[in-house]
Amino acid sequence: MSFLHADYRKCLDASEQVSWALSSVVPPDSRLDFSKPFMPEAMFLAHGLDSLTSDEKLKLNQIFGRAYGYLFYFVEAYIVAATMEHARAELYGDEHALRALLRFTEEEVKHQQLFLKFGDLFERDFGSAVGLTDSPQEVASYILSKSPMAVLLVTLHLEIITQAHYVDAIKGHTGLDPLFVSLFKHHWLEEAQHAKLDVLELEKLRMGAATEQIETAIKEYVEILDAFGGLLARQAALDVTSLEAAMGKAFPEETRTQIEHAQTRSYYRAFLWYGLTNSLFQEYLAERFPSLLAQCGELAARFGQGRL
Repeated sequence: MSFLHADYRKCLDASEQVSWALSSVVPPDSRLDFSKPFMPEAMFLAHGLDSLTSDEKLKLNQIFGRAYGYLFYFVEAYIVAATMEHARAELYGDEHALRALLRFTEEEVKHQQLFLKFGDLFERDFGSAVGLTDSPQEVASYILSKSPMAVLLVTLHLEIITQAHYVDAIKGHTGLDPLFVSLFKHHWLEEAQHAKLDVLELEKLRMGAATEQIETAIKEYVEILDAFGGLLARQAALDVTSLEAAMGKAFPEETRTQIEHAQTRSYYRAFLWYGLTNSLFQEYLAERFPSLLAQCGELAARFGQGRL
């Protein structure tokens, strides 16, 4: 398995080879094409709602894309903080590990700036306000209150899904807004190395951990997923209100419920189900956290149906 054969020097070399500048990915004259969807149908489950017109589905798809990018900005706040702590631990240790972790941190801050620029472009031309979940600091504080091993498991989960989303659903999709596709292509290029670094850091923690510590990390990983599910459900509810604002109309209560459920399932599928069912993640769990792997089927089924 490639994850288990990574090393800090290789991650550093690969990172330097694929590095990109923010100004080249989002030049000053960048514009989003609002005549096209942002999210592929494989990830946007509301495309099947008969209660919405094609124009309403397009607007909702774009609202989903806006929140999707923002949610990565949101979670990268805690990843930056956590990775800084791992880098600090290497100040007088492995210089390759220190450089790789510092580069990881810098890239995550760059990704946050990328998603903020995307948000600015979206808000400039979309035509109405889009509601977004707030308090990223509170979410970061909650996640970072858990054990470092649990935090790294969640980080690995999230960084694997960024790759799976792009490779499985976005890459080569000619019907999507090209700038949106480019943003997530460049995000994917660097996240591929981050996932390998997560595993290297997890190996350090797991090596000296007692069985009780490993079981605590697994329990906390599930707790974090559940908490994240609550945040995603709140975002789905905001999407309904945002769609009404974009279309200048109020939907009947039954239609609002249908939209909210479809959006909840889309967010859960993207951020929770995709990780739990990913073959690389499952292969890693089979090698290192088999008792967590045993829970993945039930968790994936629950989140796949849009249930906490």
